[in-house]
Amino acid sequence: MLNFLTTTTVCGFSLYHVLAFFLIYSCTGWCLEVIFAAATTGQLVNRGFLNGPVCPIYGFGMIIVLFTLTPLQDSVLLLYIGGVILPSALELVGGWALYKLYHTRWWDYSDFPFNIGGYICLEFSLLWGVGTLVVMRIVHPVVAGLVDMVPPFVGFVVMCVLYAVYAADVVVTAFAASGLAKTLDAVEGARQVGLGSRIQQRHGVHLARMRCVQRRQIDRRIFQEGLVGAQAHAVKGHVGAAEAREAAPEKRALRETLAAVRAKAEEAREAAKRASEIAKLNTAEAAKAAQLAAKGTMERAAELLRLEQLAEELQARSDEMQAQLLRTPRIVGPRRMLRAFPGLKHGVKKTTLKALRLGLARRESPEEEPKKNGSDTRKDA
Repeated sequence: MLNFLTTTTVCGFSLYHVLAFFLIYSCTGWCLEVIFAAATTGQLVNRGFLNGPVCPIYGFGMIIVLFTLTPLQDSVLLLYIGGVILPSALELVGGWALYKLYHTRWWDYSDFPFNIGGYICLEFSLLWGVGTLVVMRIVHPVVAGLVDMVPPFVGFVVMCVLYAVYAADVVVTAFAASGLAKTLDAVEGARQVGLGSRIQQRHGVHLARMRCVQRRQIDRRIFQEGLVGAQAHAVKGHVGAAEAREAAPEKRALRETLAAVRAKAEEAREAAKRASEIAKLNTAEAAKAAQLAAKGTMERAAELLRLEQLAEELQARSDEMQAQLLRTPRIVGPRRMLRAFPGLKHGVKKTTLKALRLGLARRESPEEEPKKNGSDTRKDA
């Protein structure tokens, strides 16, 4: 096996050297991440995706750089350009793959200018180019010399042990990340359903008020239309009677004049009666519309009640899952991931831990809080 690793070459490097470089640069990248986080946040935390002191993306990135840019290492410009493009492409693919697997953005450059999907940005891409120059020109020759100083058999045994631990860490972290993704999905679902229920409830109340105002306006308009119609027909009847009186010739008998007046008055009464019936019909239609609106309001209220019950169930589930997270160890598992990536964003809407009210990175477990509070009380006493 050792002979196979030392004799088989890939892009000018033996498999033995490739495996050794992958481990070394994975650990080196983890150290850089921890130092960068300590310098920017003032906290010393495990910044790797895995539980161990390794960042696989740095190992893969350096192997790709060695395979591709070793023939170009004499040209500073080409080496820098390749150092900008290759690590950025790997970071883009890695961030996208992790998002598709766990619906979570473990890093996000959306606030940086000239970013692509929040996975990469121009500022860090330029820094990758500088880092590639430094590593290829200064760091890697030293690393390659140290690897050659170790006897191949000793190096083979050490790598077998380290890669076994590495593989176990990958499996454990994959399950932990999957559980964390489910927890974040539940918490985000409870938040969205609760928010939607509150919005719909406010909309329902506003809609009910608007319907009430509209019904009052319709009733008032119908009453006014009926009253105006009756008055108009009455006036029309009086005018007709007056016209009949004025039009009656002096020679016409008084009886005929009175008959014409009565006919006009009867016509006016019939018109007023019809206007009243129309007004009653419109009022009945308005009442029927009001009943339908009330029925719709009741159905809306039942729907809101179902939404509220669903929100309560989801919230209870998310609270239970948060409690389970608090009971996990701080150095491994989902809780460690939250401490390592406090700025992660989940889901399509890129919901932050603060928005999810899941800032567990600095919270203590419930078992520790009474103990701490009790000691403070005794000290104050």
